[in-house]
Amino acid sequence: MRKNIFSKILVALAMIMLPLALNSCDEQDNWAGEPILITGEGVHARMLTIEKGNTLQLVAQRDFITHGNGMAWKSSDPEIATVDQNGVLTAIKAGEVTITAYTTGGKVSDEGHLTVIVVNTGIGLIDDQIDQSEAE
Repeated sequence: MRKNIFSKILVALAMIMLPLALNSCDEQDNWAGEPILITGEGVHARMLTIEKGNTLQLVAQRDFITHGNGMAWKSSDPEIATVDQNGVLTAIKAGEVTITAYTTGGKVSDEGHLTVIVVNTGIGLIDDQIDQSEAE
């Protein structure tokens, strides 16, 4: 009798606690939330800043739980930056864009995101380009 009551109490507690535990996880806490990591020169914390007109090779690193057997790329705004099917990013004009790598060929598509900020060239000055002839 005691064993039966104890089992029922444990099941009741599990039914109460499981939904609470699942609701407490957000996208950042879910280790399976982004199984594809996009890397490349200058990429840090899923962000990249690149000058207009430059290109960069991106690499999609797949986690062990990815679905599908192929990989594809897309840009949220091809007027700012494009990415070809080999992961070559081309910065076209200043702005912010999201680059996505995703699996193809499976029932479920896994993906990873990279925020890219394209800046105009020549924003900074190099010391030897500053005219100091009038300086005191």
